[in-house]
Amino acid sequence: MVNSFHTKNKITQDEWLTPPHIIEALGEFDLDPCAPVDRPWPTAKKHLTYLDNGHLQEWNGRVWCNPPYSWKEAWLNRLVMHGNGIAMIFARTETQDFFNYVWPCADGLLFIRGRVTFYDVSGTEGKYNGGAPSVLIAYGEQNNEALANCDLKGKFINLNKEIYLIGYIRNADSDTWKLVVKYAMVNLNNEASLAKLYREVEKIAPEKVKTNKHYKEKIRQTLQMHFKNIKRGT
Repeated sequence: MVNSFHTKNKITQDEWLTPPHIIEALGEFDLDPCAPVDRPWPTAKKHLTYLDNGHLQEWNGRVWCNPPYSWKEAWLNRLVMHGNGIAMIFARTETQDFFNYVWPCADGLLFIRGRVTFYDVSGTEGKYNGGAPSVLIAYGEQNNEALANCDLKGKFINLNKEIYLIGYIRNADSDTWKLVVKYAMVNLNNEASLAKLYREVEKIAPEKVKTNKHYKEKIRQTLQMHFKNIKRGT
């Protein structure tokens, strides 16, 4: 990753690498689309760098994404759409990035205890830590399980479990259609026919449905934009 961050009130900008023990704890990745050009250890089976414009290339398999923090929104959005990987960013949970690409989209989080000290391209540990706490973000159930079962010290949060509970106890009428559909899908074990999905949305967001006579078209539009059709009618 190419990052800018504050350390001891000093701003540095360079290529900084994820500590190898973090990646090793998460299992093998198929692709790192934002890998540094020079790297002392592999982060995935395949590496793309800024020379390859990895953000625009085809992504396949399980992705490790430690993005340029000055441009992380585009990378997080791409990983959300890909749906299979783990991202690592600073744990600034109040930011727009978190509300757009993490809270409504991720499957799980692992807040790493302490502050991570990154490495330079020679494999030398940095003199200072990153200056902020870090979080690992799972997209896809395999990656959620990897965070839950790894030996990294920190606090794991299963967002699927949290959303499942929210889907029954909260008023979803004020949420976006994307969140409403996600709550409904979680309640339906992440697979459902359109007819079942319509009924679940009607149950958890009755006022939202009542005030939009074209709510079924809105649900279908939301599915096309943010969810995967695994087979016809589902």
